[in-house]
Amino acid sequence: MGHCGPRRTAADLLAFMEEVAVAYPHGHIHVIWDNLNIHRPERWVAFNQRHGQRLHFHYTPLHASWVNQIECWFSMLSRRVLRHGSFRHQTELAAAVSDFISYWNAQEAQPFRWTFTGYPLQTDGLAA
Repeated sequence: MGHCGPRRTAADLLAFMEEVAVAYPHGHIHVIWDNLNIHRPERWVAFNQRHGQRLHFHYTPLHASWVNQIECWFSMLSRRVLRHGSFRHQTELAAAVSDFISYWNAQEAQPFRWTFTGYPLQTDGLAA
């Protein structure tokens, strides 16, 4: 699911999350967020109560957007649609993003296989 709008406000996110809750009326919904101020947990307590405590909010560590898999998806959207696109109006941009979401869901949707083996140990010349 996606939504394009002129702003990114708490009210916009709340409206989108209402759409998510309606689209998936049964079972648990896991939401993975970074630490943006509109994602703060206290904002979502009443929302979750209205929806039967079905939503589970998970937060990425501070300064670790690279572990958030949606960043990989946004990178593909950027490379395939936005980078070389020319959009005369916001509606054209929103349509292009919506078309990509539909295409992705129909043709390419699959879990990301992501691994990280870590950085080599840096000793700064000190003996281990």
